[in-house]
Amino acid sequence: MRKVLKNRSVFTITPTAPFHFDGTFHKPSHFPTKLNYWKSGKYWQAIRIGKKLFGIKIEDRGEKQKPKIRISVFSNKKISDTDLEIIQQEIIWRFDLDADLKKFNALAKKDKRFSPVFKKWTGMRNSSAQNLYELLIVSIVLQNATVRRTVQMTDALLKEYGTKLVFDGREIFSIWLPEDLNGVSEQELRDLKIGYRAKFIQRLSKDFAEKKVNEYELRGMDKEAAKKELMKLYGVGPETARIILGTVCHTYDDFDHIAPWQQKIYSRLFYGKKLVPAKKIRDDIHARYGEYSMLAVHYIWEDIFWKRKNEKIDWLEKEIRL
Repeated sequence: MRKVLKNRSVFTITPTAPFHFDGTFHKPSHFPTKLNYWKSGKYWQAIRIGKKLFGIKIEDRGEKQKPKIRISVFSNKKISDTDLEIIQQEIIWRFDLDADLKKFNALAKKDKRFSPVFKKWTGMRNSSAQNLYELLIVSIVLQNATVRRTVQMTDALLKEYGTKLVFDGREIFSIWLPEDLNGVSEQELRDLKIGYRAKFIQRLSKDFAEKKVNEYELRGMDKEAAKKELMKLYGVGPETARIILGTVCHTYDDFDHIAPWQQKIYSRLFYGKKLVPAKKIRDDIHARYGEYSMLAVHYIWEDIFWKRKNEKIDWLEKEIRL
């Protein structure tokens, strides 16, 4: 499906200072996707409010210590003030724009080894461009797959079930609604060469279509309660739950599970070795960063992928295989 969005409304948001625009709206560690587009100081994506679909463009209009962003919302008809208010609050939540990182920034300054990294990215947020259902779909196609394979599966799913939005000179895809897969068989999904993930996507979509999960309630839960709810969902294990907690619920300390491929990268980043036991990595990170363990790792993790944009890092290429 293709939709051209010509109507535009504009508003501004003032994130808490300090704020790093590019570090918040572009994550080089994420696999390349047709769900958004970024260039320095500007960012485009689709966003759903209920069943309504909008295109958004976000622009940096401030400075690190005096941040301001401008949001343009595109639709195929006039946008109501109510929808604009919901979109504004959703953007603030998803990108953690009202975060208070004073304690974390003070802790980061004391880190002798990584303080240059923290200084470079001061004000970066661990954000989520997608809603809960969309992020879970992304998590499913990431399971047990190389980045190249994940890209192939995502493109196939978007071509078959996604919506292409055309606005502001860009073509951006949106993930389907859960109920859009009602009546789609597991075999039809498997035909897109996504393997066992077909069953996960089918079951997950059914749960969301039947409203068995409430993202807004999840956001207000404490970490353990939220994790427990997430792991009731078909196909959601410890690693997926950890990703969701960090990005959707904005928990900064959930560094309890390390996937094998992440273990190899952490070993290089923190120890300069090929492989360090996962327990040692966890214990060392918790001892060093405490309640900000996951956020600190996020800064260091993203930094190496930003470097990869400009230089070849042989050991990293072997792990991500894009």
